[in-house]
Amino acid sequence: MNIICNRDILNSAVTPALSAVSNKGTVQALDGFLLVADKTEGTLVICGYDLEKGVKVTVSGEGVQVNENGSIILNAAKFSSIIRNLPDGEVSVISDTNFAASIKSGKSEFTLHGLDPDTFPLMPELAGEKNLKISRRILKNMVASTLFSVGVNNSRPVLNGALFEIKNNEMNVVTSDGNRMSLSRSFEGLNSSEELDLSFVIPGRSLSELLKLIGDGEEPAEIELTQKHVIISFDNIIFFSRLIESEFLDYKRAMRIEPKTTVVVNTQSFLESVERAAILTDDKQRTEIRLNFIKEINIENKEEAGIVQITSSGSLGKVNDECDIEIYGDDLLIAFNHRYLYEALRAVREEKILIKLENAMKTLFILPYDEENKNNLENSMDTDGSKFIYLVMPTRMRD
Repeated sequence: MNIICNRDILNSAVTPALSAVSNKGTVQALDGFLLVADKTEGTLVICGYDLEKGVKVTVSGEGVQVNENGSIILNAAKFSSIIRNLPDGEVSVISDTNFAASIKSGKSEFTLHGLDPDTFPLMPELAGEKNLKISRRILKNMVASTLFSVGVNNSRPVLNGALFEIKNNEMNVVTSDGNRMSLSRSFEGLNSSEELDLSFVIPGRSLSELLKLIGDGEEPAEIELTQKHVIISFDNIIFFSRLIESEFLDYKRAMRIEPKTTVVVNTQSFLESVERAAILTDDKQRTEIRLNFIKEINIENKEEAGIVQITSSGSLGKVNDECDIEIYGDDLLIAFNHRYLYEALRAVREEKILIKLENAMKTLFILPYDEENKNNLENSMDTDGSKFIYLVMPTRMRD
């Protein structure tokens, strides 16, 4: 292999590929990049792959000169560090038959020992049977607003991933770790040449890396599906991940409650109160925070006026805080793991939210509040049009 490439172009290809390189060190080839130079096409391809997810970056055109075909595996951490620290200008990478690479730029020269490219693991076929396009901004926002409730090393492997449902130009992303659930819904930004009815589960670890790469522009990302993999393409990057081949839980069943209490609250004010109440909690003792939703007599004589008292008490001390609300229905006292509630509130982008509750042992629902349509203030449960829904399971209150 013999290439000459602009340092910045080469670095822009190495950086995203690094996110898919294995850090477990069990297979030497997985610690490296696969570099493939094609003189006919005038391309350099850099690929990282850890058997679960992979990133394939292609560079070509101005600033990329391929003088000789070839391929090699180079240690990803060392190669990326070398490229990042080279002086500005052109970089030459030349490999020999013993799989050693000479890397030069200006007065700097490195020799990096590599591996036979045939030892790189076989990658999946990067051409899907089903495909669609979606705005990168929408895809990124949907993943970012649900990823916090993906399971981590959950005993049910499917809960370690996010469910994607695509039907009738609508896409849902759903995650749950068994204690909470998140749903993000989009009615726009999808584009497909055929009517699709798909569902698949992508590992949370893969989605965490995708978020770092995809950006938030309106340009579309193309999503393709094979039987066992999802392939997401944008710019000069192909991101791919294996799918979790298990049936996701029946999340729609979890959304069936008969709310007795509906609350309207300013998101930021409530978030800050919960954050303050959590300061003296102790995770080892599983300190709960309690929410007491109550009506309040007020001088404006507004029947719906009320407060939510947020309290926590443990060996470290006590916290009392409160936040103004509108409340419809019954007063209610309920307790939660502070982190679960805080992370759900932090994911909300709307100024106000609806909170719906049935009793102290049933799930709390967080939904968007629509200033123009106040029909959902009644103690009913219509979630079909909600662009997001967050569920948090309560904890049993201690005496």
